[in-house]
Amino acid sequence: MTRKFFRRLSAPYRGNQENAAWYLRPFRALLAHPVYFSINRRSITGGLVLGLFVGVLPFLGHTPVVVLAALLLRVNLPVAVLSTWIANPFTYGPIFYGEYMLGSFLMRLPPTGPTLSLPWRELALELAETWRPLWLGAVVAGLTLAGAAYLLSNAAWRLMTQRRLRHREARRRGSRP
Repeated sequence: MTRKFFRRLSAPYRGNQENAAWYLRPFRALLAHPVYFSINRRSITGGLVLGLFVGVLPFLGHTPVVVLAALLLRVNLPVAVLSTWIANPFTYGPIFYGEYMLGSFLMRLPPTGPTLSLPWRELALELAETWRPLWLGAVVAGLTLAGAAYLLSNAAWRLMTQRRLRHREARRRGSRP
């Protein structure tokens, strides 16, 4: 099921590069490498892990960063980009607040509550104090999320492969699984 979904999703990009979309034509030589759209455990899992890690870091421009990292690490490009979108305008607040609280706990700092009525100067000073716990929490949360995604996606991939092989063996023998 999942393998067929990814194969169908990446079919236009894996095929004839001459009929590629206009926005991909400048990158035709770079995207000609088969690993960027391949459907295998290593490529899919690597793209998922990379996208989830970069997606929870507190900066703008996740998509271009993950595209460059996916090209350098040779993982599945669409999976990396799609998994980066775990952080979106609806989830930024809870994700960053949780990361800040985690970083404050790890640094043994008292967390400060959000105050929106501060003047700009005091708000800038408060942000200057909170960037260290935020980034520490973001890196720890990103590594934890990426590690869990790696283990779960590898386990799910192996289970689906075993199931597919059992069904194939049952069809070959002429019986039902």
